[in-house]
Amino acid sequence: MTVKDALTAWGVTPEPNYQGQETADDFILGVKTESTGQETPDKYTVVQNFVSEHSAALNAQSVSNTYIRTGPVDTKTSTQRQFTINGDRFAGDPFQDFALSHKIKYGSGQSVVVDYVWFSSRTGKGEKGRAALIVNSDASGAAGNNAGFSANLNAIGTPEEYTYTDSEQRSLQTASAPADGQSIPAEDGQSASAVVDTAAETPVAPKKTAS
Repeated sequence: MTVKDALTAWGVTPEPNYQGQETADDFILGVKTESTGQETPDKYTVVQNFVSEHSAALNAQSVSNTYIRTGPVDTKTSTQRQFTINGDRFAGDPFQDFALSHKIKYGSGQSVVVDYVWFSSRTGKGEKGRAALIVNSDASGAAGNNAGFSANLNAIGTPEEYTYTDSEQRSLQTASAPADGQSIPAEDGQSASAVVDTAAETPVAPKKTAS
């Protein structure tokens, strides 16, 4: 299921001016799991099926210094976005199949870096960026219980501010469509405007010859 599919199924249309309570279910997390066909965030694979949690946290770093007649002063140096993902195993789910694959579980460095998007379905506001997908467990649980899994998605650098709109997909379709006034190539290589429909021509009366 894609991010756009999940938003449609949720039945909520993002409204930037929305005011009101937001629940954990209102936030959508998507991960790019395919090298092709997921060029825009609305096509990313949603983290949802049998997932009980994808909590978002901010890990801020600071440096402490002590100054004369001032005392200790903390200077914030950076902030890292971190997602904690927990759920039950479900074979066939696109995200779980990707995250729990051998490549991701035992990968390192750039091999486990993925693109992600995260936003509120109420306002459409959130962020997108790149993160390291780190699997902590892939089949937890005692006898008689569901097999569980857990993973962390730790952002690399500062994410980009992002706002989802329902026109995102339409803008792509508009970009691929010919602009007004442009001709569409015909099958024989001619432009459509150059192909004459002889059946639609107005018949011309024959000239009369002098007697």
